[in-house]
Formats: sequence, C-alpha cells, structure tokens
Amino acid sequence: MSKYKSTTAALLLCTAVSVQAQASDELDKIQREVGIMEKILTAALKQDTDNKVRNVSSSYLQHQGVVFSFDVRGSSRWSTVFASVPDAPPLPPMPDIDFEELTEIEVLGEHVQVISDAVVVKTQEAYQQAMEVMRESAERVREVAEQERDVSREIRDLEREKRDLEFDRRHDKDAKEQELEKRKQALQASIKELEKEQQKLSLKQQEMRKELAEKKQARVKEQQQQLAALAKQVDKSLSLTLCDYGSGLRSLPNDEHVSFIIRGVSEGKGELVKVFKKSDIKKCVVGDIKAAQLIDKASSYRF
Repeated sequence: MSKYKSTTAALLLCTAVSVQAQASDELDKIQREVGIMEKILTAALKQDTDNKVRNVSSSYLQHQGVVFSFDVRGSSRWSTVFASVPDAPPLPPMPDIDFEELTEIEVLGEHVQVISDAVVVKTQEAYQQAMEVMRESAERVREVAEQERDVSREIRDLEREKRDLEFDRRHDKDAKEQELEKRKQALQASIKELEKEQQKLSLKQQEMRKELAEKKQARVKEQQQQLAALAKQVDKSLSLTLCDYGSGLRSLPNDEHVSFIIRGVSEGKGELVKVFKKSDIKKCVVGDIKAAQLIDKASSYRF
C-alpha cells in the first residue's frame, strides 16, 4: 500500500511539473510573438502617422490578453501646425514581414525613423513660425494699449491744467482775461484732438484683440481637427496591422483580447483604451470581416 502511495505521489508530481513546464513554454511563445508584434506595430504606426507615435510597449496579462501602449504626439504637443507646412516626402509601401526575420523588422523601423525625422523638423519649424506670429500680434496689441494709456495721461494732465487755469481766472484779479481765455481754448482744442486719437486707438486695440482671439480660436479648431484626423489614422493603422499580421499571435488563446492604451489623442489628460477580441482579429485575418469592421467591433473608452 505504501508503495502504491509513493507511486501515485510521484505520478502527481511529474504531472504537475509537466503542466507547469507546458504553461511556461506557452508563456514563452506568447512573449516572443508579442515582442515581434510590438516591432511590427511600431513600424506600421510610425509610417502611417508620419512618425507621431512614440514609446510603444507591450505586456501580457494571463487569461486576459495582450496590452500595447504608446504615445501619440500630434497637435496636442505642437500648439498649431499651419497649412504652410511642406508636404512630407512619400514613404515606401510597407513590405510583407516574415515573423521569423526580426532583423528585417528592425531595419524597417530604422528606415521609417530616418525618413520621418525630416517631417518632425518641418513641423518644429512651422510651430516656431506660428508662435512668432502670435507673439508679434500680442506685442502689437500691447503697444497700442500703451499708446492709449499715454494719451489718457496727456488728457488728464491737460484737464488738470485747465482746472488750474479756471482757478487762477477766478482768484487772480490781475490776470489778463483775454490771455486766460485764449489759453483755455487752446487746452480744449488739445483735449479734443487727444480724445479723438484715444478713440481711434481704442477701436484699433479692440479690432486687434478681436483678430488675435479669432486666430486663437482658429488654431484651437484646427488643432481639434488634426487631433481627430490623427485618431482616425491610428485606428486605421491598428486595424490594418491586426488584419495583416494578427495571425502572428497564434499562441494567444482565442477567448482573450488585444488591447491598446493610447496617450495623446484626447483633448484632456485621459487615455484612450481600445479592446479587440482575438476571435474578431482571426475573422479579419481570414477575410470574414474587413479592417473597418474590426475597428467598429472594438470596445473603446477613455480613462
């Protein structure tokens, strides 16, 4: 009986070790496939968004799925990008990638990086030019406001002199009436001219402030449009990449998910989360659904 128990215990131990080794082997496979997919996503996102994606990373949550995260640096980083920015040079089409050839994937990533650096430089130049225009506009508004304040001070000084003149006229009996009246009229004329100038400066300042506010509003609107367009680019890139290369996650269980945490495409400070079912990705891989349908099936929320 003792021999039977020992044999049973040994078999159970071997079985446990075997299961553990198998689980570890499966995790190693998933880790390798996720690492390859991370490189593919990095190359695809950089190409599809003109190098606006940074810091792509990945992790695996057992029984839940794969989680990729990355930063998007578009309009939220550069306050505005005007239409005068030169068009980016065309990027080469993304070739088919062999999952066994990691070197080719790394070379592709470097190639996209080199080409896209020129786009980043042009974007920085456009941003600096835009900020210079806004600074100059604000400076002109300040100059006009200062001129208006100077005129207001001159008017106050002349009004004070006019009051002093009236006082002298009432109390200085020896003062020449005609001379005082002449000086009074000259002061009134000067005050009238300054008031006209003040009114012109005030109107000019209002117009300039309105123009500056309109520029800021247009900048915000353009930024929102660019952010929305960039978000669509990211969605399209993710869905196409999953459809084209999602079969590489073959070791990921069918009831798990592929999730993305995207930072930088929200106007606030929150993150955008997109969750794809592995089963939906497989359908797209085999052609049962299209990439546009895949992105529609994904769960999306901000957190």
